[in-house]
Amino acid sequence: MPKLDLTVTVSVIIALCAIISPIITSIINNHYQFKIRKLEADQQLYERTVLYKRKIFENYLKASGKCLSYADQDALKEYGEYYLITLMYAPNDIRNEMIHLHSLMTDYKWDEAVKVSEKIVPKIHELLQTM
Repeated sequence: MPKLDLTVTVSVIIALCAIISPIITSIINNHYQFKIRKLEADQQLYERTVLYKRKIFENYLKASGKCLSYADQDALKEYGEYYLITLMYAPNDIRNEMIHLHSLMTDYKWDEAVKVSEKIVPKIHELLQTM
């Protein structure tokens, strides 16, 4: 059995650790950096989606308010631009009331439409708060 020199053995072990340690550290660091970037990208996508939906609902309310206060061609046109896209993102309970409001507005029943819109606004406000 050959005799091992303890100083050479310790030196070889330290040299191997000095080579392997940065590699392992780099792999672990890259793994967690990738996870952090993915979380940041997901957060940005979520924020953009929420802001987009918020803008749609706010524009719908603004356009329907214009129609209810004074329904000229421009106001009706603006309302038409936002009605269907807002309807697409609205939950069922709000969607049904929006459809009812739309039918009242197309039949020029403005007094009833105002009452229905006053019921819709708090629901949309609650929806936007939960986003």
